[in-house]
Amino acid sequence: MKILITNDDGWDAPGIRALHEVAAGFAECVVVAPAQQQSGISHQLTLSRPLNLVRRDPNVWSLDGTPADCVRIALTQMEEFDFDVVVSGINNGGNLGGDTYVSGTVAAARESAIFGVPGIAISQHRLRFKDDYDWTFTKQVAKRVLSHCLESLPVAGGYLNVNLPDFVDHDAVPDFDIVDPCPQDKSPLPVTYDVHKRDDGATFEYAGKYRDRPRQAGSDIEVCFSQKVSVTRFEL
Repeated sequence: MKILITNDDGWDAPGIRALHEVAAGFAECVVVAPAQQQSGISHQLTLSRPLNLVRRDPNVWSLDGTPADCVRIALTQMEEFDFDVVVSGINNGGNLGGDTYVSGTVAAARESAIFGVPGIAISQHRLRFKDDYDWTFTKQVAKRVLSHCLESLPVAGGYLNVNLPDFVDHDAVPDFDIVDPCPQDKSPLPVTYDVHKRDDGATFEYAGKYRDRPRQAGSDIEVCFSQKVSVTRFEL
């Protein structure tokens, strides 16, 4: 098996390094990831300028494009690798509910599915996003979760959106459930803004709190917030 690894946080982000370390225990891995941060870029593609691919390490490349660009270039222009699956992440922060449609992490898995290759997007929910984060627990959880996902890959045209709970308040990784399949909550983030009015208009500064978002019982948001792993299955 050969795994293509990408993300939207950039090729040298701690989350993708954690994923590479975990995934290397399952298969040969190749990283093709954005040269810069691309969070919230969704499924944007770069079609109006050349894309620059740079080798950073053996089997690690950066591309000055979006996550979807990275997958498209890797699957269509690096055919010598013949990838079996694309794994995107590990995103620094959850991609739950309506986040799915704006996430570059999830878009990479969707782009993979468009080309008939199973895609898996993995995101790490954060309880205290502004604090420094130790990825040790994430790697332990991701090892079990990735094994589960690789054993139950979607059919052609399908992809998975996986969200890991944050165990930062525990001394060790506790026993946890993997809820698969887990229904997607369609709720968006809280629509809260600090508004600063001017004579010629206004400035809107986002002020929503991730933890305060609406949620439906049994959905991906509620499951992840309850310290379980959510695995939501999508088809094109």
